[in-house]
Amino acid sequence: MTSAARHFSGTYGQARARFLAAASEAGARLTHRLHPLKGPDGEIATDVARIGPASARKILGIGSGTHGVEGFCGSGVETALLASGFAKNLPADTALVFIHAINPWGFAWGRRVNEDNVDLNRNFLDHEKPRPENPGYDAIYDAVNPKELSEAALAEGRAAMKAYAEAHGPAALQHALTAGQYTYPEGVQYGGQRPVWSNATLRDIIRGEMRAAERIVYIDIHSGLGARGHGEVICTAPETSDVYKRMHGWWGDIVHSTRTQGSVSSDVPGSITEAFTQELPDREVTPCGLEFGTIAMNAVAAALVADNWLHRNGGMDNPMAPAIKKQIRDAFYVDEDDWKEAVTTQTRTMAARALEDF
Repeated sequence: MTSAARHFSGTYGQARARFLAAASEAGARLTHRLHPLKGPDGEIATDVARIGPASARKILGIGSGTHGVEGFCGSGVETALLASGFAKNLPADTALVFIHAINPWGFAWGRRVNEDNVDLNRNFLDHEKPRPENPGYDAIYDAVNPKELSEAALAEGRAAMKAYAEAHGPAALQHALTAGQYTYPEGVQYGGQRPVWSNATLRDIIRGEMRAAERIVYIDIHSGLGARGHGEVICTAPETSDVYKRMHGWWGDIVHSTRTQGSVSSDVPGSITEAFTQELPDREVTPCGLEFGTIAMNAVAAALVADNWLHRNGGMDNPMAPAIKKQIRDAFYVDEDDWKEAVTTQTRTMAARALEDF
């Protein structure tokens, strides 16, 4: 087992315990936001570990578990960085803020979404305004939300999506599948009708930990899109923006804007990065997603369809639950040492480069 791999975990409870232990050993100040619901093994929470002065003008934040089950990746990386001494010898007037399990319910129960079936990375928008429409999703609704998981039903769904891509193009299909929707609460990619618990909790953490700073860099760790083990920095700002230019100056060609072609991610509304720009006005804020590839995109999509079907058909009481839970975890977490080492090394390199600029 590699030095990084031993810090990755097989359950939320194990991941939380390892993160808290590594943070304590590193001398971090820990705070906890307990979730009102429970996980399969009891208490769940969003935990924050801060290293560095409370008055720091510069902050590097690293977050995990925005998409619950993706927390297996992000938590392992955070814990490995803490345990390896990454937080030692910080630049002057600088703090590190690790946010663990932003969506703890999804992490604990092995779902990408939260307790309300909401995709958290589609929830950070102004819910007082009309929500974005996604007519492409309407067109493929039955394909991505099948009534049964029979091979015939799944084949029919694949045929419908292929027909949509042939008629409108692959990019249009990806957008229809991933850009979120605000019409079908029971469906995949649902963005919600109001700010959910994790949305409000993250905003509270940002205000409490980062408002006093002048420069903030935030890296939100994700998994599931792209080539196996390869990291892409996802910027939701246009390439002409200062935010994008800073990212590209630090990290080079792994940075892609969702506003132009070439990113593994569609341009989605309500991204978590919006919270940082909204809560930290008049600051130099550089928030991004860091997406690591796992398995083929069609297999990832199939896992999401299966997990949502399970949610609508008995959940953990359904006899198909163990197989589907393994399917979705495997879609977002590669339980192999080389992958764990790769995602940790890339995150460490990125974070160190940003600190150099501080």
